[in-house]
Amino acid sequence: MSQSTPEPYRRGSASPDGPAGGAPRRAGRASRWGLYLPLIALALIVAAWSGFWLFARNLVADGLDRAVAEAAARGDAWTCVNRTISGYPFRIEVRCADVTLTRQASAGVTQFSAGPVLVIGQPHTPNHVVIQARGPLEARLADGTRIAARWDQFEASRRDASGELERLSLDARRPVVTLTAPGGATSTLSAQSLEAHLRRNPARPAPDQARDLFVRVGQLASGELDALFGDANPSDLDVQITASRSNLLGQGIAPTALEAWRLAGGSLDLTRVNLRKGIKQVEAKGMLMIDEEKRPAGRIEPSALNIDQFAGIRLRGGAMDLASALSGRAAPATPDGLRPLPAIDIRGGRIGFGPIRLPFGPLAPLY
Repeated sequence: MSQSTPEPYRRGSASPDGPAGGAPRRAGRASRWGLYLPLIALALIVAAWSGFWLFARNLVADGLDRAVAEAAARGDAWTCVNRTISGYPFRIEVRCADVTLTRQASAGVTQFSAGPVLVIGQPHTPNHVVIQARGPLEARLADGTRIAARWDQFEASRRDASGELERLSLDARRPVVTLTAPGGATSTLSAQSLEAHLRRNPARPAPDQARDLFVRVGQLASGELDALFGDANPSDLDVQITASRSNLLGQGIAPTALEAWRLAGGSLDLTRVNLRKGIKQVEAKGMLMIDEEKRPAGRIEPSALNIDQFAGIRLRGGAMDLASALSGRAAPATPDGLRPLPAIDIRGGRIGFGPIRLPFGPLAPLY
């Protein structure tokens, strides 16, 4: 029996490669679409994100222009020299070759210059920005006083919530500040580090508008402090202050803002001020405000440890015992504790140290 030879496959007949009618070709097209879909999706995501970034960039530019215009209406002329906005794709970066401020006030013109500044934000977190400044900072006050500050590194961070400041922090490494009086006398302060944090006080009711300020200065060097305590050791300073009605000071320490703050009953609660200089230590707490004559007023309760000289006056053990007794406050439980000193009262423009009225002239109004 002979073996038959299979007929050739006819068009439209079934084949080993698949069903009839060109189905393999359609399957190939589908498989190629499967390769292109991820690329198409990626292109759509990039286009959407680019549009969102441009939208956020325009919002930032409009917000800066609006803030500058509002400041100008208050008499503050802000300038961002050679402003650029970049940072695509994941950041918004605002760069200024120099940031300047010219403030018009009844006492005269005050001018500030901060040098190159970079502000960094992210489109998806517009309420949080980081500020980096190269410096130097230069200021000329209305009375002719000049301030110059420089540093190795400066960075600040601001976070808002519901349109209001939630937290502001700054960190400066090796800052140096020089003050030049109108007569030409200079004073220099330097430190290894400076940290400051401003936040809303969580324990006070919202109507108080109370904010806490924490400041820490490490290895502070000051010729004035050295002469005051008779000690050349660097100092470490910690300050904690709570300011009530702080919303009225949000536009800066201007006369109109200070007067509104005074009329609203604003005050500064000195929760803790601690200065350590070698083995010497001074601590204080109290409250400050502005009186009807627009002068500083308040009461400060200091304590001290191992202070054997102050302002060139040698303090013996008996002098410290007498000062502690005059304070009217309890002595420390241990001999090496901080000893209370007479309170510093500021009333009617005069400064009193316990029952002693210090021989200084009346304080000048702040504004």
